[in-house]
Amino acid sequence: MVTKIVSRSALLALSLAVTALSPRHGVAQSTTSSATVTQASSSAADGSKGQPLEEILVTARKTTERLQDIPMSLAVVTSEGIEKTGAITLEDLGRAVPGLTIVSAAPGQNSITLRGLSGNYTVGFYLDDTPLTVGIGNAEQPSNFDMDPALFDLDRVEVLRGPQGTLYGASSFGGTVRYITNQPNLNETHVTAKATLSDTDGGGFNQEVDALMNQPIIPGYVAVRAMVFERDYSGYIDRYPTDPNNYLAVLPGPIDGNVNTEHTYGGRVAIEAKPTEAFSATLAAYYQRMDLAAPFTFDSPPGSFDDPIQSRLVPEPSTDRVSLYTLTLQGDVRSVHLTSSTSYLDRYVFDAEDDSKSLDFFFPQPAVYPTALYAEAGNHDFVEEVRGSGSVGPVHALAGLFYAHAVSYGTLNWPTTPQYVPSFGSEPVYYNWNDFLDVQKAVFGEVNIDLAPGLQATLGDRIYRQSQRYGVYINGVLNGGVATPASYSTSEVSGSTPKYGLSYHISPDVMTYATVSKGYREGGPLFPFPSTCARDLANLGLSAAPTAYKPDSIWNYELGAKSQWLDHRLTINGAVYYIDWTNIQQTVTLPICSFVFTGNFGTASSKGTEFEIDYEPTAALKLGLSFSYNDAKLTSTIPGAQGQVGQTLEYAPRWMGAASAEYTRDITADTSAYLRGDFNTTSHEFATFDTTSIYRDIGGYSLLNLRLGVKHNAWRGGLFVSNALDKHAQTELPIANGIDIPTQRTIALNRPRTIGLDMRFDY
Repeated sequence: MVTKIVSRSALLALSLAVTALSPRHGVAQSTTSSATVTQASSSAADGSKGQPLEEILVTARKTTERLQDIPMSLAVVTSEGIEKTGAITLEDLGRAVPGLTIVSAAPGQNSITLRGLSGNYTVGFYLDDTPLTVGIGNAEQPSNFDMDPALFDLDRVEVLRGPQGTLYGASSFGGTVRYITNQPNLNETHVTAKATLSDTDGGGFNQEVDALMNQPIIPGYVAVRAMVFERDYSGYIDRYPTDPNNYLAVLPGPIDGNVNTEHTYGGRVAIEAKPTEAFSATLAAYYQRMDLAAPFTFDSPPGSFDDPIQSRLVPEPSTDRVSLYTLTLQGDVRSVHLTSSTSYLDRYVFDAEDDSKSLDFFFPQPAVYPTALYAEAGNHDFVEEVRGSGSVGPVHALAGLFYAHAVSYGTLNWPTTPQYVPSFGSEPVYYNWNDFLDVQKAVFGEVNIDLAPGLQATLGDRIYRQSQRYGVYINGVLNGGVATPASYSTSEVSGSTPKYGLSYHISPDVMTYATVSKGYREGGPLFPFPSTCARDLANLGLSAAPTAYKPDSIWNYELGAKSQWLDHRLTINGAVYYIDWTNIQQTVTLPICSFVFTGNFGTASSKGTEFEIDYEPTAALKLGLSFSYNDAKLTSTIPGAQGQVGQTLEYAPRWMGAASAEYTRDITADTSAYLRGDFNTTSHEFATFDTTSIYRDIGGYSLLNLRLGVKHNAWRGGLFVSNALDKHAQTELPIANGIDIPTQRTIALNRPRTIGLDMRFDY
C-alpha cells in the first residue's frame, strides 16, 4: 500500500512540477558559487559608518536563497570564517556554532548533536548533496562514526537547526550539517597554494599543505577543479607501559612521547560540462585517509589534565579511509529546474584497542598481560535523488524522489593471548561479525505559498518506506563459551514527516516565522530473545518478543525572527523552540533473564533558544555574538531503561556561546592587516544517566583563539594562537569496544595551546 502511495505521489508531484509551472515565474536558481555577495548600500561610501554585512546565499531548502529570507534557525560558517577561526575539524566548527555539540573522541571520531537530542545518528551530515551517514550503522562503531571531511576549498558550512525530515529524511532528527564545496569555474583559471606551520605546547611540530587548481578546458563549457591536502599533527599525550602488578599504575618507561599523532591526506577532483545554458553535468571524486597513531585520550588514574598519560601494553593505531564518487546533473525544462544527484560512498575504519587491564580486572591473573581487541567497520552506500523546483504565480514548489541502498559491516576480534589459554582454552575472548542492509525509498515535497504581500505559508511532507536486514555471528568466552549460530532478522517501516510553517515580512529587512515540523530516526531489527525472557516482557506489557525497534520521532514547535538594521550593518536573528520526543530508542536491560535490547520506551522534551548578532559599527570593525540555551530532559521512562524522569539528556550542555571581534586597517593601497579574536564557551554536561558512574560528568570550558593577518595583492597570511589560554577541554568520555572498568576512566582531551603561521597565494 505504501509503495502505491509513494509512486502515485511521486508521479503527481513531478508531473505538476514539469507541466504546470508558468514560465513567467521561477524560484531563484543562482549560479553563484560563492556563499556571499556584497549588498549595495548608501552607507558603503561612508567609512565612518561601516559597510553593509555581506549577504549570504544558502541552499538549505535545496534552492538558492538569501540566508535572511529562510524561515528557519540556520547558521553558516563561510570559507573566510573557516580560515580566520583556524578551524581544522568538525569539532572546531562546533565551537563556533552554539547549539551544535560535537562529541569527539579524536579527529574523525565524532558524534553530532543539535538542540540536545543526543544519541546515535540524530543529525544528518552531508557533503554537498551526499549523506555521509546512511543506514543503521554497525555494532562495531555504533557511535562516533561521523568523519572529518577536509575544510579546504569549502564554500561554506550550513547548520540547519531543528528537524529536517521533509527534505533530508532519516537521521536529520535534531537538524542537518552540510559541507558545501566550491564548484568548477568555467571561465577563470585559478591556482591556490597554502602552507601552515605550528607548534603545540607539550607536543611538537605540525604542518599542513593545501593546493588547488581550477582550469577551463573549453572556456565557458568545460572546466576541471582539483584540490589536494596533507597534514601532519604532533601528539601531546605520552604513553607509558602499564604496571603488570597494578593495572592503575604505570612503569617509568620506556615512554612513547606525544604518541597521539595524526596524518591525514587526500583530494578532490571535479569536472563540470555545460554544453548549453539549460544543462550541466558535474562528475566528482573525493578521497581521504586519516591515520592516528593512538587515541586522543588519557587514563585517570594515573593520568591527569596536568599530566595526560596513557597506560597501555599494546599499540592502538586507527585508520579511516573514505572514497566518494558523485554525479550531479542540472537542467531547466521551461521554468522548472531539475537536479539529479547520484553518489557512491565507500568507507573503511580500523582501530586497535588495548584491553589488557579490562581482562585482568574481570579475569584476574598473576600479572596484567598484553591483549588487544581489533575492530573493523565499513560502509558501501549508493544514493540517488531527483528533484524539481519552480513557481507558478504565488506558489513556489519543490518535489523529489529519494533512494538509498546502504550496506555496512563490522567485526570485533578479541583473540585469546597465550597466558589466558589455560583458563579460556582455544576460544577467543570475543568475536562478533555482523552486516546490515538498509534500503530507503521516499517521495518528498515542499510548497511555499504567497498568501499576501510579505505573508507566506509552507506545507511540506516526506512519505518514506524503509526495509532492513541484520546478520550476526557471535563466539567467545564473553558469549558464554559457545558460538551463537549466524542468524538474520529483518524489519520494515513506513511513515511520513510533515512540516507546516508561516512567515511574515514586517518589512523587507524584518521577518518573523512559526514552524511545526516532525523528524524521525530510523529503527532496526533485533536479536531473537531467549525463551527465559517471557516474564520480563510481560512486565513491560509485551505479549510477544519484539522483532525490531521502531523509529522514534519528534515534533518541533518553533518561533523565530530575522532582521537587519542600520543599513544592513546590524543583523539580529533568534529562535525559541519546544520539542516533544516520543518512543525513544533506549537500551533496556531485562532484570530476570539479563538480556539487553534496544526498545522504544519513554519520552523526553527539549526547549531552548538560539540567538545571533553580527554588527559592523565602522568599516574597520566587525563584531559577532551568539549563544544558545537548552533544557533537554527525560519526561517518562520504564524500569530497566536508562535514566530517570527529570534527568538531563546525555551530551546536552545547558549553555553555549561564541563571540568574535575583528579589526582591519589598510597599510598601503594594496596591503591590509587585521587582528581577530574568537572566544567560545560551553557549560557542564553529562555523558551518561548513571549517577554513580565515573563516566558521567564532563566539565564546562572556555577557549580563546587569536589571529593577526596580512593581505598583500595575491598573498595573504597570518600568525595565530589556538587555545591561547591553554585550557583543558574534555571532548568526550569514550566507551570501550571491549569492556570498561569501573575504577579508571578514559578522557578525550583537546589540543593544548598551538602557535603557528600560515601563508597563502592565490593566482
